[in-house]
Amino acid sequence: MIHVDDQAHDRGYFESRFAQFDTYPVLSGCTGRRLAVCLQDTALWIALCLYIQKKGGTVFPLPIDTPLDGARRRAERSGCEVLIVASGAGSLEIVEIDSPIPRPDAPAGLIQTSSGTTGEPKFIERSWSSIDTEIESYVRHFPEANDWTPIVACPVTHSYGLICGVLVALRRGVQPVIIRNLNPKYILRKLREAPSPILYSSPAMIATLAMLVKEAEPLWAVMTSGTVLPKAAFESLGKKVRHLYQQYGCSEAGCLSLGTGLLAANDQGKPLPHNAIAAGANAGEPADIVVTLPDGRAVETRDLGYFENDRLHFVSRIDEMINVAGFNVYPGEVEEVILTMPGVRDAVVFKKSRGFGGDQVCLQFVSDEALSADTVRHFCAGRLAAHQIPMNIARVETIPRLPNGKISRRAISEAPAAPALAAQI
Repeated sequence: MIHVDDQAHDRGYFESRFAQFDTYPVLSGCTGRRLAVCLQDTALWIALCLYIQKKGGTVFPLPIDTPLDGARRRAERSGCEVLIVASGAGSLEIVEIDSPIPRPDAPAGLIQTSSGTTGEPKFIERSWSSIDTEIESYVRHFPEANDWTPIVACPVTHSYGLICGVLVALRRGVQPVIIRNLNPKYILRKLREAPSPILYSSPAMIATLAMLVKEAEPLWAVMTSGTVLPKAAFESLGKKVRHLYQQYGCSEAGCLSLGTGLLAANDQGKPLPHNAIAAGANAGEPADIVVTLPDGRAVETRDLGYFENDRLHFVSRIDEMINVAGFNVYPGEVEEVILTMPGVRDAVVFKKSRGFGGDQVCLQFVSDEALSADTVRHFCAGRLAAHQIPMNIARVETIPRLPNGKISRRAISEAPAAPALAAQI
């Protein structure tokens, strides 16, 4: 059984949906085929995903708000043969793709997207068998949650919500609660109603919820993923949650490590046992995090990290690292300092090329009152090395975030200069 907001869907619901799917030849005969899916009905999507997995097909879930033309384009570029959308009253419409890209050797599984180097989405495929291995490893590595109720307040078209939130719950035999109503007060109500709830959500939503929770009435458990919480938010959250966890992964391999008893905001815990992970030897020597999968393939995550006491620590995306006159600047370290400045509510540090070699440290920040660039630099001077201090500074109204709470530093860097809210700084 699964719950979507306040509605329960039991075994009978899934049996009836499977019978419905059997009436569509493209679904009943989907073994070895690739199907893109864009459905707003969450329970219907979960049922269809489980059905396609059982039949040995490959499924590519699209965000529910994707327009039809965009969904068709994504389906074509990912090599899918058809696109499945809703047709009303719970029925399905099958949209044929004119020229699907053949993938004769690809195993059946799940297609996800990741950011590519060209700006176009990169299509990542994982086999169902590799996902099953991840789920078994996740459950063995994280047994304390075996009887807890997952509250999944993040997209279940993405591997974090789908695999770790829903499929792991079904493997454990517990009933996940999938949240479509993302009003923070509603999420808190569902957390209070469920027995031993563990929240799966984005860092941005978790930080919002933490502001509404009293230390005297802490949440039971929270799992964060996707981006490192700012130090202040991490420390505040630790006072409002009985059990705080953090997991780290990548599209090509799924969840790679999971932290319990977190000691720092960038602490990603110990690696799951089914993969081998290499990273830097210590905090002073971070290196590319490289994963060796069970089949022997190596995946370069393009993330910088290091091990300390056998626990993986995340530092930065490699392409986000800023090179200033030969010195490496990690945006997260600078943001951590900026966010301790009185009145500053949000900040993002990114790079821009100087044009004659090397990078410039750039900063956008949100604050309650106007702050001059000199004031910001003076604050940083006693807390950061000279090469880490931002030179290009703008106070902005908001900092744009992706739906999963992450910040695209590259997109901010490539966007037109943000209009300053203060006087020229």
